[in-house]
Parts: sequence; structure tokens; C-alpha cells
Amino acid sequence: MSYPTMKRFEGFETGRLGRLANMLASVLQAVWRRNRRLYINLIALVLTTAFVWYGQKAASARADWNALRSWTTEDGIIQTFGDHLSSERLHVILPASNGAPQLCKSMLAQTILGYPAPNLVMWNQTFDDDRFLGNGSHLAKISSTLAWLEEPSHYTNEDDLVVMADAYDVWFQLPPETLITRYHRLVANENERIRHRMGTRAFEAEKISTKVIFSASKRCGPNDPQSIACYAVPGSPLPRNVFGAITDTKFPNNRFAGLRQQHLVSGFIIGPVRDMRRIFERANERMKECLAGDMQGTRWVRQNCHKGSDQSFFNDMFGWQEFHRELMRRHHRTAWERFFDRLMPWRDGAPPGPHVIENNAIVDDPIDPSFPHQPMPDAEYHDDQPHELGITVDYFSELSHQTSNAIFDTAFVKHNAPLRPQTEHPAHGQGIMCSPHAPMPNDLLDDSGGLELFGKDERPRWEQLPLYTEVCAGTVPIAVHHNWVNKDPINTLWPEMWWTGKAKMLLDARRNRAAVGVRKWVGGAVTDTGENLTWNELCPSEWNEDLFPEKE
Repeated sequence: MSYPTMKRFEGFETGRLGRLANMLASVLQAVWRRNRRLYINLIALVLTTAFVWYGQKAASARADWNALRSWTTEDGIIQTFGDHLSSERLHVILPASNGAPQLCKSMLAQTILGYPAPNLVMWNQTFDDDRFLGNGSHLAKISSTLAWLEEPSHYTNEDDLVVMADAYDVWFQLPPETLITRYHRLVANENERIRHRMGTRAFEAEKISTKVIFSASKRCGPNDPQSIACYAVPGSPLPRNVFGAITDTKFPNNRFAGLRQQHLVSGFIIGPVRDMRRIFERANERMKECLAGDMQGTRWVRQNCHKGSDQSFFNDMFGWQEFHRELMRRHHRTAWERFFDRLMPWRDGAPPGPHVIENNAIVDDPIDPSFPHQPMPDAEYHDDQPHELGITVDYFSELSHQTSNAIFDTAFVKHNAPLRPQTEHPAHGQGIMCSPHAPMPNDLLDDSGGLELFGKDERPRWEQLPLYTEVCAGTVPIAVHHNWVNKDPINTLWPEMWWTGKAKMLLDARRNRAAVGVRKWVGGAVTDTGENLTWNELCPSEWNEDLFPEKE
């Protein structure tokens, strides 16, 4: 083995300084020869220690991220209230073809909470094609919502926020101020997750940014689990033990209840006008292509375009987006980074770890998983990002919680009272599937969301009210989406909402706060046929017993 040589200081050969320097060089060379193994081991130890320290720090940070409650401020990103409320307007779109008590429940909740009058799209349309879900109404949700988004007179500017929610089974329970605040916080948090997943170079070069948030689901229905719509999406950031031993396994009582949420649900969507329009344009294009093709069905596209499911098109779009984000990550990864990825697989931009999808298949590679799967027709990197739509999902159910395979994760909770007695026998009659916890959110103001309508001496605080709570993730969603195939909850839980017994008083109080000339419109809606409908026109008094129950 050759030894390092110490160059003599030839310019100082004749001087005292030169002799001293050369003597020092000789001593260092001798020390190196004698102790080279010790020094090599010390260097290796230092490097190993550095790698281990960095790895533990990164792993700890990642674990903390997964365990974050949705309203903590410890990550330095979350702000309880910002400047967003003054800079943008909020619009609510409800796809509804006719009046019904369930529509009135949704509108009543929004009115009490202080939301703007909803826009009813596909109003008075008739659907009678029995090949499709809802006789075709699910398909009309796409085209009718797009038509509203394409009309500039409906909004102030392109940055206005739009919520599209299913009209007959989504109940809001928290105010619009909290919705807007959480939307912006979730966007910031998701962007950090994407930066970690893709790596800073790819994230910044591609200018990836979250725009539109869908409600989250445990399943990828109606799409095939081994299709691009399902296997290509990222694994869930929910803690790996969120449901204890049954997490990501099939549970006998409900084989999907233990899955962590990682897929989207199209019953609740929020985003800026320009981005919502782009997404609905793409969904409309995919819908037309499917309807114009062979609707006999294949392994990957079931008969009649998944029976005309609007959600199937959004699932596809999300899967294609995430497939191409993984291509972007690989495109920007250098050989040096790939080398260190093998040593430290937790690094920002390292290949994603395996995750489980609903058929218990393990996605070990989001581009080419080892199980039989739908091949991607367009598997090339594109610098013009034709499939990038800014879609993400509300993993922690902070905006909307859907009940399908997930009613077991919830209870109505008064947050100033002990939790366990409130979760032993929840109102929905199903057992809780986790070790419940329910921290009180800190983004609720006691003079908003209908509480300001109470008299000052009788005004409750939010923690005193029964709030629909996701007790496994520990969040209180803005809205609950009753999309479970078992309709018992939507038929029985309305009296559990926090305004029960006071809803009529709160509706009248909200109306009395409006200017005299517009009071009749409070509680009403605007239709896409150009009508302004009042509460009394939409919700006749014969429905009052259902809408305004007095809890026993």
C-alpha cells in the first residue's frame, strides 16, 4: 500500500522556517505510517455516526409528521387564521336535480353556520338511463359543475375558492372561516409531503403545487385495485398503527375498515376556480371518451364506464398524476443521490417504501408493481406535465369525513367531557375500531359558525357541543359525507347534530341579521336555470318535523 507523501517546502530549504516545516512533514508522515489503520477506522466511525444520526433524525421527523394532529402548530407551517378570508370568496356548488328533505338538511346546516347561498346545478334535470348510477345523474355532476365553472359571472376572480359537495348526503358542522383556513394549511402541509416524496430538486424544477383537495377514502372504488387509478397513488401518511393490529389488514366484521385512507372520494372537493375548472374539464373529456367507446367493459374499465361513476374518472386522473410524479422524481435523481438512497432510504426523494392496497397486494414499485396490473399507456417523462393537476386527498379527514367503511372511526364528542364514555356506545351503533383520542381543535372561534346567533348569556363554546369526530385520526371534520351503503346513519343521526333543538331559532336569527330586503333569500339557493329559490319554496313546512327534531 502506498502512503501519502508530504511535499517538502522547497522554497524554505535554506531557512529556519523551511527546515521546521520539512521536519514537521516528516513527523506527520511517520505517524501516518504507524497509525494508518487507526485513522482509517476513526474516519469510518465518524462517517457511520453521522449517517446514523442523520437517519434517526430523519426517521424521527417522518414519524412526527405522520403523528401530527391536523391543527397543531409545532411544525412551523400551520397558522390558525391568516389573511385568506379577506382576499377570496367562497362558493358552494350542490349537484341537485330536485328538492328533498335531505337537500334541505344540507342547506339548513350551511345557513346556520354562515355559508353563502349554495348554487344548485343540474336543477330540474331528469335522469332515466338505467345503465348508469343514479340513472345518469353521477355523470351529470361532472358536466353541470363544469358549466358553472365556465361562466365568469358566477365568481369574482379565478382565485375564489369553490366547494363541490354531494347535495343529499353531506352535512356541514363547522364554519366557513375554519374551512378556508384548513384548506390553505392542508395545501402547505401537502406541499411539504410532496417535497419529501419527490426530492427538492424534482419538486422545485417541476414547480409542483397542491391545488385541489378531495375527500379521502379507504377504497379505490369503483376502479379495479390493480389499475393505475389505485396502485399508483401514494401510501397514506396516517400512522401505521392508527387502527392497531388490524391496520392495513382485512378485518372479519368489515374487511376494509382497517385500511388507511389513501384514495379519493368525489363527494367533497375544494379548490380555486381555475384549478377546479381544469380538473372538471379533464374529467369531462375522459367521460366523453369512455361513453363514445365500447361500453361492454374490460378488466380495467367496467361495463358502462363503471356504471357511469363520476368518481371513476377522478380516480384515474389522480392515479395518472401520481404515476407521472414518480417519473419526475426518477428523471431528476442523480447517480450520486441514488447511491445514498440505498444507504439512507428515508432521505428526501428516495424511492417510496412499499404500501398495501385494498386487495392486500403490496405496491413495491408505483411504476411497475410485482403483482399483475394495468400497464400505463403513457409511461414517458414529459417536461410539459400533461397529467399534473394539483390533486391531493384529505388523508386526516379535516375537511370531510366519508362514512363508507369508516363510520367505525367516529363518534359525536363533547370535547369538555371524558372521551371514553362517549365512545363506548356511539350513536351510530357500530363499535369503534381503534384506541380513540380526540384533541379539541384550536381553529374554532366562539363567535362564529352560528354561535354568535345565541344570546350572549346563553352562548355555548365549541367544546361544549357534540361534534362529529374522527376519533382514530383525532380530528373534527368540517363536514360528514354519509356515503356508506348502509343508510341507517343518514336516516338516524341528524338529531345528533349540535344545533338540534335550536335549529329553527338559529335559522330565524340568521335571517334577521340580514338586511330587510334580502331576508327572504336567507336559507335559499340559486339554480343553474337562473332561479332564486327561497327556503320556503325549497323546503315546505310539511318537512319541518324531519328538519327540526327535538332530541329526546
